[in-house]
Amino acid sequence: MIPPLVVVPARAAAPVALSLPARGQVHLRLVSLSCPAHELERLQGFLTEYELQGCNRLIDPERRDRAVAGRGLLRETLAGYLAEKPEEVLLSEGEFGKLHLSEHLESDSLSFNLSHAGNHLLLAVCLGCEVGVDLELVREDLDFRPMAERYFSARERRELFSLPQEGQRAAFYRCWTRKEAYLKGTGTGFSQAANAFDVSLLPQHPPELLEHRGSPAEVERWSIRDVELPEGYCAAVAVEGENPELKTFFATETRRARRESEA
Repeated sequence: MIPPLVVVPARAAAPVALSLPARGQVHLRLVSLSCPAHELERLQGFLTEYELQGCNRLIDPERRDRAVAGRGLLRETLAGYLAEKPEEVLLSEGEFGKLHLSEHLESDSLSFNLSHAGNHLLLAVCLGCEVGVDLELVREDLDFRPMAERYFSARERRELFSLPQEGQRAAFYRCWTRKEAYLKGTGTGFSQAANAFDVSLLPQHPPELLEHRGSPAEVERWSIRDVELPEGYCAAVAVEGENPELKTFFATETRRARRESEA
């Protein structure tokens, strides 16, 4: 039996100070969830007892370690933006599970969203607007047709299956990540019918929310962008507002900054 995780004292080192995103800018941070034991213990020190209880419900030790690392890294990153201690950042869940900062709910406050796939986590952070992000590990063995038939709109299915067979997998992932990023941004997730709106997926068409049959105004409210990542991953971000600027940081940059702050 795997011993349960317990609350451990957080180390006293201050988080790396991070500059806030500019208006209309989204910070995207891709970090690895594969951590050595000492790093995992350090991150575990940031988690609340409630968060550790959730991690303890995961039977697979690798999944549990990734869950601990992901929540610890989230807390550490937000603490860097807020100039707070990671263990003191207050998080709450919305009605459908979207995380937000409990004491920063003003219209100009920090918003964030995260997604994990494989051994990586992608975190999106912006100011004064909602944001959603989805990260997927591209699987060559995935039977995507049943998923498309269940979750994609009639237009999306028609466009997807009109493509040559060799182009359908990439188009499926483009569509899936764009749809899920939007659903996560709204905070509804899949409680909102995924086939009630259309996103672009054809290779020559830029990322876009094309139509929303239940709420037509959503098309003007949201922007969707693809995220350029290493081969094997597909990701998209949805942001309230027009023409967001994406600024991507990779794990090596964040860890280098932390090492310098501790030197």
